[in-house]
Amino acid sequence: MYEPYGESKKFKIDTEKLKQWKEKLKERVKNLRHNKWAMIIIAVAILVILGGFTGYMTYTGKVTEIQSQILILEKQIEACQNNVSSCFSNLEDTKKELSSCETNKENCEDKLENTKSELEQCNVDKGLLRTNLIELENSIEEWESKYDELEIDYKSLEGEHEDMSCYYASDVCGRIGMNYYFVKDNVEVICCLKDDPEFCIQEPGSDDVIKKITC
Repeated sequence: MYEPYGESKKFKIDTEKLKQWKEKLKERVKNLRHNKWAMIIIAVAILVILGGFTGYMTYTGKVTEIQSQILILEKQIEACQNNVSSCFSNLEDTKKELSSCETNKENCEDKLENTKSELEQCNVDKGLLRTNLIELENSIEEWESKYDELEIDYKSLEGEHEDMSCYYASDVCGRIGMNYYFVKDNVEVICCLKDDPEFCIQEPGSDDVIKKITC
């Protein structure tokens, strides 16, 4: 709070003039000392003057005190006005920040709603993919089972094919004294005298295809 030190006005009294005034008053009182009514009037006048002077001094002191208090209040009001202006400025800044936060909140809520929608769609797609995965797994198991069956059939047929080729070679090649053979293109039996491509009716693609007749 503002305190106006040294700003109050002091009331100055001219003591020299007051002394001269008292001397003049004493001379008049001495001249009128024998006049009773004059003495009474003078006494009353002195009381009135002293009372007025005392009242004036009291009034002047009160005025000075009130002026000092007014000055203090003016300074305090000015400080309050500055604080109010600062508060209004801070209030405007806070309103702007609040508006920005509300905008960001709305944007975040929109993004949240979009994300929720995308999540729901992802869950739907996930369910469909899971169903497709189960169907594919079942289909794979089914095809694996069929593959196993076909492989068994293939091996069985392959064994039968080898047996038939051996029987045919035994029947055809054995009659002419040839105990070896190979199958050309899985359909034609070629007879061999020895386990050597040079001793075959037709030259095989490799040595390891020549087999001995064991059936």
